[in-house]
Amino acid sequence: MNRLFAALSVALASALAMAQDVEVEIAYRSGRTEIRREAMPERDGVCTWRFDRASAHGPISRIRVTPDFARAAFGEDGYYVYPSGGRGFFKARKRPQSRLERAPYMLMPVYGMKTPRMAFVAIATGMAHHAGMLVQATNGAYAVSFCFHEDMDALYEEPTVEYHLFRDPAAGYSEMARAYRRRQLERKACRPLAERARERPELAYAASCPEIRIRQAWKPVPSPVTNQVERNEPPVKAVVPFARVTELARACKAAGVERAEFCLVGWNKGGHDGAYPQLFPVEPALGGEAALRQCVRDVQSLGYQIVAHGNHRDAYMIADSWDAEYVNERTAEGALKPPTVTWGGGGKYTICARRAYERFAVKDAATVATLGFRGLYYLDVTTCHAPYSCRDPRHPMTRSQCAEWENRILDLQTATFGGCASEGAADAYIGHYDSALTVCWAKPFAAPAPDSFVQDHVPFWQLVYHGVVLSTPFRNIMNSTANPDPRYTLKLAEFGGRPTFYVHSRFKSDNVSAMGDRDLRAVTDDELADAVRCIKAGADEYASRSHLQFCFMDRHEKIADGVYRTTYSNGAYTEVDYNLLQTKVFTCSP
Repeated sequence: MNRLFAALSVALASALAMAQDVEVEIAYRSGRTEIRREAMPERDGVCTWRFDRASAHGPISRIRVTPDFARAAFGEDGYYVYPSGGRGFFKARKRPQSRLERAPYMLMPVYGMKTPRMAFVAIATGMAHHAGMLVQATNGAYAVSFCFHEDMDALYEEPTVEYHLFRDPAAGYSEMARAYRRRQLERKACRPLAERARERPELAYAASCPEIRIRQAWKPVPSPVTNQVERNEPPVKAVVPFARVTELARACKAAGVERAEFCLVGWNKGGHDGAYPQLFPVEPALGGEAALRQCVRDVQSLGYQIVAHGNHRDAYMIADSWDAEYVNERTAEGALKPPTVTWGGGGKYTICARRAYERFAVKDAATVATLGFRGLYYLDVTTCHAPYSCRDPRHPMTRSQCAEWENRILDLQTATFGGCASEGAADAYIGHYDSALTVCWAKPFAAPAPDSFVQDHVPFWQLVYHGVVLSTPFRNIMNSTANPDPRYTLKLAEFGGRPTFYVHSRFKSDNVSAMGDRDLRAVTDDELADAVRCIKAGADEYASRSHLQFCFMDRHEKIADGVYRTTYSNGAYTEVDYNLLQTKVFTCSP
């Protein structure tokens, strides 16, 4: 018996300590390329690859990591899935192609893949802010890799990847996402929304209702004047004064919209992106500070939350606090780089996150709070991209250090206003913001190009973070009930989204908006009434499923042509039928 037990123990140990082969391509700054074949240990279904920094033969520009199980032949069943939910299949291509999801735009340091042999999820755990997803299609085969790139001169961490393997043939993107969510919760990178909402009534309120964003004022975009100063500043176009915001809120209340969170965009000096990091004086063309304070009181008296739109990432020379000292964009010699983008305030620069916290965030949060705002204070841009480095010797930081400073800024909003929202859904800041304005910038109903690496979209990010962060799944799904195509509202429900309405989303000189395929306006009474009608329809649709925001999304699946089921951790599920154009919520007690 003892010998049998020992033999079984050895066999089990061997099974738990298998190895998988991986190809590692190292590109050096010198132009030299090195290819290594390595064996990754596998234990309990997880393989771990780690790069030994001491083994490098000089400064590195990039490292590509491709396990043998991350390869598939043209025409095989299966797929790969990007962090944002874009999914591609192993279709033949006319020519060799590759697509790199660059590190700054990787929502999570994660990708998934399924072949007839297995499914797996790859998680970058070291140098994660430098990890991009590379898909290559050539010589009749696909290869999916992590590519560590950008700012690789100093390896302040060892590039590391965990591969969680699923040999059950039924496993797919739902299992992949749940594995990553489990890891994030176990290491306390984030906490469930339900727990946080019990501590913060502002968050509980926001989860129960739509967000109504109102762009009030702006200057021409793109700006005709790059280096704006007072004498050449373009005029501010004031469209929705503070008194008009109150009228819109009252109309919503009269229509039966019981709960909503209003966000004022462009209330600050110069309107939307007018003079950051300067916020004050409150834009006079909208009524000034006294009118803003009255507006906040009036909206809150109706039972609504109201917050402001702010920004600690962007800077313009027209600001009274302009100082090149805090600007991040510099040449190797330390000189200020010219701006590559112009927006409302002119040429746009990026503030070093450390200096943004030290010079502006603490002071601004305290000052803005005196205006009376409570709710999920919105910080623009922050969560759209992965962290960046700063090489200014006065305030140097790695990408990991940048994330720490950005998270301090986000936490400050929560401590001051009761919650924090931001523009994108980047994983680097998870646990420090409550709502993401956009998960994916793609258009879900646009037909993919024949050679596109993305053929459809699944709620991969939501399977990880629904129940942690409120979100709007696609950029152009805002104002969904204003769109004559009912599929937009269905897609919002399928992906568990919080409805977002944007009043005056079209403000650029080309009149193009990515904030929804149809704009809402509030200048005339007819426009305001139409906006209220759409908001009311969205609030009613959301009421049947808003309680699901406090649950994890556990499974998403296609159950018939045009019919999708999304199942939540409390046993409830939604079925969205694009044939009958209807959504059904099969719910349990919340």
